[in-house]
Amino acid sequence: MFSLARSSDLVKWSYKNLIITEHSIKAPVINAKEQRNTKNADISILELTSLDEPNASICPVLHLSRYLKHSEQRRTVSSGDSVFILRDGNPVSVEYINSIVLSILSKSGIDITKFKSHSTRSAMASLLLSSNVPFHVVKKLGRWKSNDTVDNFYDNKIIGEKSGGFLNNVVQLS
Repeated sequence: MFSLARSSDLVKWSYKNLIITEHSIKAPVINAKEQRNTKNADISILELTSLDEPNASICPVLHLSRYLKHSEQRRTVSSGDSVFILRDGNPVSVEYINSIVLSILSKSGIDITKFKSHSTRSAMASLLLSSNVPFHVVKKLGRWKSNDTVDNFYDNKIIGEKSGGFLNNVVQLS
């Protein structure tokens, strides 16, 4: 459920701790939002899983594996522990990730004056809830501490009312 990730999670995804298999790539998020100011917080793990053969052209595991192979020569001490780096080897910033997401949203016909990169998190949570994924599973996948947060900001009924149709613009519900 990578699209439930925050931009800050992608910036803090640990390169040194990547576990790459044929069907998945996973690693901890170092100092994730939900870990801050909390004693003994669980380690946050981001995981990508492979898509089946008909969707191989958009498989996140395949594309991230290729990216990691091509970026290997650019990795330097300044890259730190970041999975995602710039051409000069420096780690990407939250702003950089957000600009990529906004560019994709804009090219997809989404009004980026109304929706921001974090809106994808809302849309995915709402899609999962509307697809009958249990609330507690969505909460766990999104790593929210409070039911109130999911209820107030990510519940599909509320998103439908407040979003001006973002979810319907991003995904086609069957």
